[in-house]
Amino acid sequence: MNGLTLRACRYGDLNRVLAIEKAAFPDSPYSRLDFAFFLARPGSDFTVAVLDGQSVGYVIAVSNASGGMIQSIAVSPDFRRGGIGEALMKSALGSLSKYREVYLLVERNNVAAISLYRKFSFKETGTVREGYYRNGADAIEMVRSEVGRAI
Repeated sequence: MNGLTLRACRYGDLNRVLAIEKAAFPDSPYSRLDFAFFLARPGSDFTVAVLDGQSVGYVIAVSNASGGMIQSIAVSPDFRRGGIGEALMKSALGSLSKYREVYLLVERNNVAAISLYRKFSFKETGTVREGYYRNGADAIEMVRSEVGRAI
């Protein structure tokens, strides 16, 4: 998408990130405290997508001793289907490229997100976390193996 830039999230971005989060996940949004935690957490790569000076999406990639994880990703509903989610996923996978496997959790009924993840070779592991989300929805676990390969 023309004019799209990706950059590290800053504390000043949190109001807009919260607005994106609430629009994307109205039943179970992360809180400001959740986002502040990931912004300050060592091993977190918190990236925002900026279009014409406005944050329109974000992704949080987390690394730790056991591997990599896409903690959360969201694009403002007004800007979906324009390649922003794909750009954010490429960025996150790039930051986690040293890991053989990267995991994520997704709401079982989030067909659009599951489709995006499959484009990046994520596959369901068979693990279901019942009632995982604040709204009581189940999460399915997905994994992408051999992350260091070409994105």
